[in-house]
Amino acid sequence: MKIIHRILKFIQKESISSAQLDHAIGVGREDLQLEVANDGSVSTDVLEKICARYPQLNPIWLITGKGEMLIDDYHEVGKAIENVESQDGIYNVIAGKDIEIQLLKEHIEGLNELIRVKNKLIEEYKNA
Repeated sequence: MKIIHRILKFIQKESISSAQLDHAIGVGREDLQLEVANDGSVSTDVLEKICARYPQLNPIWLITGKGEMLIDDYHEVGKAIENVESQDGIYNVIAGKDIEIQLLKEHIEGLNELIRVKNKLIEEYKNA
């Protein structure tokens, strides 16, 4: 789901229109409506204005879709950021393990080739 769609969910939750949101954050009339119509992206300036105007909106959820839409206090934002960072850390560990596994597979293939060559040499010496 794109950020624009999460903004629409927030608008619906707050029972406001996109025109009201545009007005509240001080952007041009119907800017958000145009982005929705074009299934477009939202600028960082607009995201910053939305987060500044609506502090109850979880910026982590808005940008990534992770966590809850609304937060009770700013301590929750810190927890959400830690959560995303720890998940990213897990993904990095997994990616590192995938690379390690691939390198080990290549090493095993090299060892198997070495064994084939040595077995071939042993057979040649036996037959000589």
